[in-house]
Amino acid sequence: MLRLSGADVRRFLQGILSADVEAAQPGHAVPAAILTVKGKLVTEAIVLACADGSLHLALPAEAADEAIALLDRHIIMDDVALARADDVEFVMVWPEPLAGAGVECLATQYPGPGWLVFGAPAAVTAALANASEASPGAWDERRIEAAAPAWGREITPGTFPPEVGFVAAVSYDKGCFMGQEPLARIHARGQVNRVLVRVHAGTCPEGPVDLAAPDRPQAGHAATWAADPAGGAHGLAIVHRSAATPGALLTAAGIGQVEVRSGPLGDDPGVKGRK
Repeated sequence: MLRLSGADVRRFLQGILSADVEAAQPGHAVPAAILTVKGKLVTEAIVLACADGSLHLALPAEAADEAIALLDRHIIMDDVALARADDVEFVMVWPEPLAGAGVECLATQYPGPGWLVFGAPAAVTAALANASEASPGAWDERRIEAAAPAWGREITPGTFPPEVGFVAAVSYDKGCFMGQEPLARIHARGQVNRVLVRVHAGTCPEGPVDLAAPDRPQAGHAATWAADPAGGAHGLAIVHRSAATPGALLTAAGIGQVEVRSGPLGDDPGVKGRK
């Protein structure tokens, strides 16, 4: 977790992150991205709009050093201080929010629908005393149903947010932010070639698989799977837009056919009226 303090925190983050930080309401977590000047992902960054009005960031541990260094470079005349806090634990809870001394509970749709709870590990453990732990498969099933991509699965460095179903993290009308111009051009003039879709396989893969189409050997990649009662599996995949049609059949080594079950999810539809 990255704690931020100072009079200019909200304005500073508004000019750096892809999300509309000015619109973040206390009690909510907002998905955002830190982008390169070319509009490609450096990392996800969940804006934590706490009840007391403060704003902090949740960052992936493996990307935190790079993200913090990038943010620090852009603090010039701003009244902003950064303090990395590694002694903070995060958990997702659903279907009801959770309260406890020393923890924050923020409503969110990312990294999945529910509430993001965080605080000192001991405080989080105490708050979860009467909660039931969900299996990893149950959490993946929830994400698949909500079309919520995950960092390290669908969302990877060096991709455009629309390529990985992460448009919920982008505001196209808030004004300038780092990487805004390339995304604005995509939004105005053309769609990305790869998109997020739901897929289904007859067996449940043990891990990520590469997907092929008859006319496109490298048609996509599926990294999230959840077993269904019939012995198959639902999943999320990044595929070429030409394959993003319900009923399209792809293949994967070791599991055979994979059926596309949706059109593009979390995609940039472009300017109003464009087909």
